[in-house]
Amino acid sequence: MTKSHKWAKAIFIIVCILSAVFLAYHDALNNQLITTWDTQAYVIDNTHIRAFNWENIYWMFTNFDMANWHPLTWVSHALDYALFGLEPWGHHFVSILIHAFNTILFFGLVIVLMSFKTRDIDNQTLLAAGVAALLFGIHPQHVESVVWIAERKDVLCLFFILLTLLSYVFYTAALGIKRYFWYFSTLLCFGLALLSKPMAVTVPVILLLMDVYPLNRTRLTHSPHAVSYIKLILEKIPFFLFTLFTIMFTLMAQQEAMFAIDRMGIIFRILNACNTLILYIAKFIFPVALSPFYPLIQANNTLEYYSILIPITATILITILCTYLWYKKKYYALITWLFYLVTLSPVIGIIQVGSQSAADRYVYLPTMPFYILLGIGFVKLLYTKKIGKQIKLASIIMLVCLSLLLIQLTQTQGKVWKNDITLWSYASAYNPENGSLHYSLAHAYSKNGAYEKALVHYNRAIAIEPTRSGWYPTLLKTYLLLEQFDKALNLIETPIEEGIDIGLPLDQLYFIQGWIYHKQGLLHKAQEALSKSLTINPDRQHAQEFMLKINKPEVP
Repeated sequence: MTKSHKWAKAIFIIVCILSAVFLAYHDALNNQLITTWDTQAYVIDNTHIRAFNWENIYWMFTNFDMANWHPLTWVSHALDYALFGLEPWGHHFVSILIHAFNTILFFGLVIVLMSFKTRDIDNQTLLAAGVAALLFGIHPQHVESVVWIAERKDVLCLFFILLTLLSYVFYTAALGIKRYFWYFSTLLCFGLALLSKPMAVTVPVILLLMDVYPLNRTRLTHSPHAVSYIKLILEKIPFFLFTLFTIMFTLMAQQEAMFAIDRMGIIFRILNACNTLILYIAKFIFPVALSPFYPLIQANNTLEYYSILIPITATILITILCTYLWYKKKYYALITWLFYLVTLSPVIGIIQVGSQSAADRYVYLPTMPFYILLGIGFVKLLYTKKIGKQIKLASIIMLVCLSLLLIQLTQTQGKVWKNDITLWSYASAYNPENGSLHYSLAHAYSKNGAYEKALVHYNRAIAIEPTRSGWYPTLLKTYLLLEQFDKALNLIETPIEEGIDIGLPLDQLYFIQGWIYHKQGLLHKAQEALSKSLTINPDRQHAQEFMLKINKPEVP
């Protein structure tokens, strides 16, 4: 191809990919901001993103809010607020736009990696890169990263990781002064990725994997242009220093959110990690029933315990197969598997943060090699001479149908995140025995004034997890808002008599009891309850004022 033809075909492919991405995500522009999850703290209530001044910039670079250290993400949210205020469509538009940029950068990366040896870009290279980027851009497994505004850090981090990988490939191919330029460009982009999300800490290992294959800079692939291992390690030292610095900050930020080893044993963590590895692959192949929340695995009997062993067996078998293919000089298999394992390692659950076992947002980076293999596999099938034209035509039709299906699934999954009620309705239906999800749905209903519906799910949440004392005050408040006073009294009667903790001090329970009795016209019981409240806490001002109101004689 001539140079102009290459650019024309590349631009045509890019336009097609971008059209598919915006078709898949355009409905998300109508989504609201999720107020019952992290978006409330990240954007809505965050006063530090509402102005670019030294105080706020200092906060962005020094705070550990939301158990993370990601100053560039805060800057991104601040820019959104400066442009759009709290208009949801603006925040969604920026996230979708960054995802679109990531898709095009991924397209470019695949082209560069495939043409690294020959330095020539042909139709097969463009088509393989186009298919890989298309599937990456429209796959519903990425919806959580793109449409959940609190996960801006995902799309922003990958943007700089892709720039890092591209710069590194150019560095390995460059000569003279350009080589230093691309090295510092790689280091700079890596630093920006770390400032966006700590998950980028695995990038130095990714670069080492790329050195092995496809860059063939080591003797492991019998390359005649192998570089000494000492040089490979030395050039990565600044990257590992950046990683060490970020890990220290992240551990400080997530110290309170991490589960102690004695709370979740190491064997359980390994089993859960293997379960998660296979779950992500299953969702990659069959992207249905995606959930905003995947609960930790449970094993209550021997049968369930053995079922949990299936993923660990699958993980071992995949590792053995990839190792065998390595010895057959199919280097891509083991490198893909190691890339997947390494990039997932910070969030696989060995160091457990939060109560989820998995999250779709975690695979935004790790599954990238899968898309490359799909793109290359499709092109090899299409250009194989042994296969007839009918099969090739059928393959093209299948790709078109698959793309349309993925776009439809992405649109559907995006609607799950339309608002708080749709999100938690879907999540609680997916995991009906998870109390936290019912509680979140109840909270969403309550914020929208649907107290009757909220009451159903508050009671459901407490029925599932009766020991969650922090949930009872919200249930009690809902009873009071609905004027279901008898149920409210029944809720606080046992804690008062037996001293059971339901998240409220005893003097406040007596005060609420007195308030209810007063509403029911039982003045004597109201005075008795308020007296008990003041006996426990004489400084409770509300109880004092209410007691005076009850005792005040009526004016004829």
